[in-house]
Amino acid sequence: MRARNYAIPEVDKLQAKLIAGRIIPAIATTTAMATGLVCLELYKVIQDKPVEAYRNTFANLALPLFAMAEPIPPKAFEFNDLRWSLWDRWVLQGDLTVQQVLDWFKQRSLEAYSISCGQALIYNNIFPKHKERLGKRMSELVQTVAKMEIPASRSHFDVVVACEDEEGEDLDVPLVSIQFR
Repeated sequence: MRARNYAIPEVDKLQAKLIAGRIIPAIATTTAMATGLVCLELYKVIQDKPVEAYRNTFANLALPLFAMAEPIPPKAFEFNDLRWSLWDRWVLQGDLTVQQVLDWFKQRSLEAYSISCGQALIYNNIFPKHKERLGKRMSELVQTVAKMEIPASRSHFDVVVACEDEEGEDLDVPLVSIQFR
């Protein structure tokens, strides 16, 4: 049925087993290779090696191609006395309101103009209706606006904050985790 559906030449049951028999060892070989390479890199993490010691591996067993390259560190950003990369995460403590989150950024001379969670826009300063949300708790808005269920075992949620500096230039800031419990 599948062969007919995808316009593949039909074969008998024995031929299908022969084809599948070649695929399973290839999957096992590829999985073993990937797992081994990950374990080698894990040793470097445990030994706290610098980023130059790590390797990205591109492997294609069909060619055969096995190429290794040094990963590059993330782009670093600096603003006033702040320094971060996109690998970082800013953690805010407490069940904060939208206004408190905006104030946290304002204290660091950053103008936060938009806060989103998943696909939902929690706050944006260009929408007059969003001014009503300034006094509401972020945890409440994440559940009502973003329709995100937060399990009782979880004490945080992540939001994306869009910021600009004093000149109105956009800045890429890290993901923001709000520890509300």
